[in-house]
Amino acid sequence: MGIADSDGSNSHKNIAGSLRDRLWRCFVLLPYTFLIIFFPGPGVAGQWDPLVDKLASDGFKKQWLEALFDRPAVSFDPAVMTVKMKTLYKTKFGNAAVRKLQQRLAVLGYKPGKADGKAGPKTRRAIRWFQAANGLPVDGRFTEELLQMALKERKRAPRHVRIPPSKAGPLVYRTIMTGERLAEARQFLSANRRLLLRFERNYGVPGEIAVGILTVETRLGTYLGDKSAFLTLASMALCDDFSCVAGAFKDEHLTKRKRRWLSRRTAQKARWAYGELKALLTYAQQTHRDPLSIPGSFYGAIGIAQFMPSQALRHGVDGNGDGVVDLFVLDDALFSMGNYLMRNGWRGSMRSRRKQRRAIYNYNHSRIYVNTVMAVSDYLEEGRTVFKWDETGK
Repeated sequence: MGIADSDGSNSHKNIAGSLRDRLWRCFVLLPYTFLIIFFPGPGVAGQWDPLVDKLASDGFKKQWLEALFDRPAVSFDPAVMTVKMKTLYKTKFGNAAVRKLQQRLAVLGYKPGKADGKAGPKTRRAIRWFQAANGLPVDGRFTEELLQMALKERKRAPRHVRIPPSKAGPLVYRTIMTGERLAEARQFLSANRRLLLRFERNYGVPGEIAVGILTVETRLGTYLGDKSAFLTLASMALCDDFSCVAGAFKDEHLTKRKRRWLSRRTAQKARWAYGELKALLTYAQQTHRDPLSIPGSFYGAIGIAQFMPSQALRHGVDGNGDGVVDLFVLDDALFSMGNYLMRNGWRGSMRSRRKQRRAIYNYNHSRIYVNTVMAVSDYLEEGRTVFKWDETGK
């Protein structure tokens, strides 16, 4: 079937020739097939070998590592390192889309300041001015839609347009400051009052602040991450060369200086991830957990209070006295959090909000994070629900 020859003899010749070709290809390719099956090269099958060898040289049993990395679920994923490097790059060099908006607003006369790709105070004021002049909601935020509108705009900035002042209070995560999430926090506080009082006696940290941290970090332990911390950190540790993520920067028109910076930072992040991977494997052995079963955040933080594995080893506390520091147990997670805060700025029962904020900032280097934790704490302590925000952070 499938042969459209009018002459039957030609049909038989074609079939015979096809069979000879197939046999010849099988004969030629058989040795290579044998080599691929029995001696896999440095492709997918052997891609973890450098990491396994390095971990073995640092004291982990090679047989255990080989069995671990040979499991079907262990696959290399460059996405985490790609997202990390894109974030670092934008922080360092600015966002190309924001830079384009700044350039356009400058042409139109809105005075956005330096076109550096970073939405600073001058740029936010220029955006508010542009929004007010075009009858848009005035919030000072960059969006792709705003950029497209500015690119199409031909009129110069009007001189006598009232620019509404920013009405933003402390920026918070809007998804946290909802009636549902705050009700969950209040219920959690009530259900764990005794444990939280014991926590406060040991570390001086108000239970309301602890609940605020847990609310932001893991929704009070109900969301621990949807990724394997092991796979996240192993993939980042293996991705130690910029070529691993270079595809994500093909539209950035990289200069030599930027490429050198990216190469250096990629290698630094890979070394950081390798250290965290070692800590995670040690933590897994200490808690008798399968490394692959430990859920984590996008960058590998673990447990109810979201510790990086190295911090878990350094600051972890056995809160329930069972002889194991398990950050997926509430007592241990809370006491580990208190220990971390105490070692990073919290001093007894301090009541200075400035000092409290500084200690919480050391837990997570984000001002929006600190604002949200304090807002949840204020709500729990005084029942106040009047908060303002003008942008989402989570």
